[in-house]
Amino acid sequence: MYAEERRHAIVRLASARGRVSVADLAAQFDVAPETIRRDLDVLVRSGLVDRVHGGAIPRSSFGTSESSARERRTTRGEAKAAIARAALAYLPDVHGSIILDGGTTTGALASEIILKSEQEPIAGPLTVITNSVRTGLELSTARNLSVHLLGGVIREVTETVVGATALNMLGNIAADVAFLGTNGLSAKYGLTTPDVEEAAIKRVMATRSQRSILLADASKFDSDYLCTFADLDQIDVLITDAQPPSRLAEALEAHEIEVVIS
Repeated sequence: MYAEERRHAIVRLASARGRVSVADLAAQFDVAPETIRRDLDVLVRSGLVDRVHGGAIPRSSFGTSESSARERRTTRGEAKAAIARAALAYLPDVHGSIILDGGTTTGALASEIILKSEQEPIAGPLTVITNSVRTGLELSTARNLSVHLLGGVIREVTETVVGATALNMLGNIAADVAFLGTNGLSAKYGLTTPDVEEAAIKRVMATRSQRSILLADASKFDSDYLCTFADLDQIDVLITDAQPPSRLAEALEAHEIEVVIS
């Protein structure tokens, strides 16, 4: 297990148990206690846990901090690429349209769309609406794609466009499929993200298509952030890289969400 994966697992365990100890974590992950202490130091600096004597507890508030898009592009690359390849099967037919949310996993899907257009030209123009500046620029070079970038204010941390202008543009769009990203996914709070303006964009995206598909790797499971932007009943498909934990899996099944493990 990579350090990043172990740290995500520690956060989930702390949330589920209310408290975790260095000794128990070291035994569970088969690493030295010093390794766990370093993990906890990283998680404290990221605002995900608080240190207590002998271990850590989850932060009492919902997450409000987020790493930058540049940082996230360097983590879990293989998982994101696998999720993106699986998502290709859900692209609409000829002359279809998609909404592509900002984020690094949805960005991986954009890369796969570009590769597909080069190797196997898309039969008819695919219309893509996105709020990701980076994704919009990358897709603009692909053949047989019509790319529409939402206008508004650019958030540097996520490289996405937010604000009233973007919301107004989205309100006049109806697409075949929306591919969404998320910071957190849980049975209780659904899909969550730290920023209010980002949540507002995602919330509208989830309502402006015939089908909503969530692309989320396992590090998002059982994590909750400040703003809920979609309930589970608004999602049709979850494409991920691992089996969700039992409580979340039960909630997904109860809402008849198709789960695809890449």
